[in-house]
Amino acid sequence: MEDDEWRIITGSDPKNTPWSYHNGGSWPTLLWQFTLACIKMGRPELARRAIAVAEEKLAADKWPEYYDTRSGRFIGKQSRSYQTWTIAGFLTSKMLLENPELASILTCDEDLELLEGCACCLSKKRTRCSRRAAKSHVVE
Repeated sequence: MEDDEWRIITGSDPKNTPWSYHNGGSWPTLLWQFTLACIKMGRPELARRAIAVAEEKLAADKWPEYYDTRSGRFIGKQSRSYQTWTIAGFLTSKMLLENPELASILTCDEDLELLEGCACCLSKKRTRCSRRAAKSHVVE
């Protein structure tokens, strides 16, 4: 959507631009969920890298609510500083990496039928996975 169509559909909210706010903005509070997914998939190094970047950037930027642009380079136009959910997401991420066993209290058992469809995308082969193969992609 662009121009008039965008304005009509979104109600002309000035926050509601592409790659901003709820249209693709980067929300630091989601860092803990990314960390949880990394732990669950056995890739904590990805979370460590994200947390290292966040540790430097969030404090310097006064713990903003969200960032704008596809790359998340600019503090959001309507972003508020010192957001507790940004700080809580960051601290939870650090806690999860220090104690990965705590991730189990924030996750559910896998739906293997759903996972079966998704796990196929993890392999280079485009063949249908078995439940055993799908389950093997999940770190328990």
